[in-house]
Amino acid sequence: MTDQQTPTLASVLHRSNLHIVLISVSLAGISLFVLSMIALRSYMLDNLTLSARSIAYAVEAAVVFGDREATAEALEQIVANRSVATARVFDGKGQEMASWQAPERGGWTPLERLMASIFLDRTIVEPIHNTGYDTAHDKAHDVGVVKLGGSGHDLLIFVLVVLLCGLASLVLCGGVAWHLSRRASMKIVEPLHRLAAVTAAARREQQFGARVKPAAIAELKSLGDDFNALLAELASWQEQMNNHNAMLAHQANHDPLTGLANRAHFEACLDQALKIMGNSGGHAALFFIDADRFKAINDELGHEIGDIVLCVIAKRLRAKVREGDLVARLGGDEFAVLLFPLGDLAQAKRIASSMLESMTEPIKLPSGMALNLSLSIGIAFFPDHATDVAGLLKKADAAMYQSKRAGRGLYSVAPPAGRDSGF
Repeated sequence: MTDQQTPTLASVLHRSNLHIVLISVSLAGISLFVLSMIALRSYMLDNLTLSARSIAYAVEAAVVFGDREATAEALEQIVANRSVATARVFDGKGQEMASWQAPERGGWTPLERLMASIFLDRTIVEPIHNTGYDTAHDKAHDVGVVKLGGSGHDLLIFVLVVLLCGLASLVLCGGVAWHLSRRASMKIVEPLHRLAAVTAAARREQQFGARVKPAAIAELKSLGDDFNALLAELASWQEQMNNHNAMLAHQANHDPLTGLANRAHFEACLDQALKIMGNSGGHAALFFIDADRFKAINDELGHEIGDIVLCVIAKRLRAKVREGDLVARLGGDEFAVLLFPLGDLAQAKRIASSMLESMTEPIKLPSGMALNLSLSIGIAFFPDHATDVAGLLKKADAAMYQSKRAGRGLYSVAPPAGRDSGF
């Protein structure tokens, strides 16, 4: 047998469930129909009995006085709108006083008679009581009887309505049963499909965040729970590896003391920025910054105090630049800042002045002492002073030493590289 001829598990379960549901619905519908017919027959017989009693009460006087016309009129008024096929009134001697028969209803009359003969197979007989007293016997006595035959009209309408509703219900139930049966069968197959899909995704993409949804079947749910637990362990392992790699990358690119970019990372970012600006024609400023007399502070107060001073400098420099600008510690007390992109020369000068001004506030030490520290800043511009990393760093370094020679606590701009500035 080929794969095309072999039914799938889902199709087998679907067909089985559908057959069971349709058979159950059909049996339930037939049972309800039979019970409804029995109840309707009982209701109609009771209704005929009540109608006969009403007629007996209405025609009592007319029968007592032998008034056939009044009897017929009263009879017709009562049975005209009721489910009655035939109605006859007899006096106490058995003579017919009045009769009534339902009018023909075209082609439906034979069916109505058939329904009446099957379900309303007996005539309702109700005596007509004289409400006065017989002086001879001192008791009420009967003066006649009323005989009613039921009409199958309501029964026929009920059967037709039931057949139409039953057919519509069968179609509706068939559609719902098909849908529900398909869903029920897929409850077994879908968990296996989901498990296979999650497994394939984890294998191909190395992503372990997906989870198998709980199945409604205990065995499949247990399998899915175990597989989810395995994925959680793999995800935890992957997260640990990613965090470790991120930590290693951060350590490789940042200064462990200040958290700023280190020299290697700064030069790589500077090289990338120069390539971007070389293609777009933009400008950038490179600051080379050195803390004045830091060596003396480090030697006299110790490396602990020196580290505190370096962290304060890093924090104040970071606060004076934009979010996208890069601040780095190149080593010792040397810092560098890359302003990219740069609008004009005045912008770089304002930032440099702001950095120098931020250092006028004394640095408070844990011991309560306060240190006054200044910075010397050298500024080089791309592409005015150099177009490569080494050349730009050299120009900025030379400008920084020019600031130190000029008296410290100042900034200096590197001289142009033999051409007019583009600013």
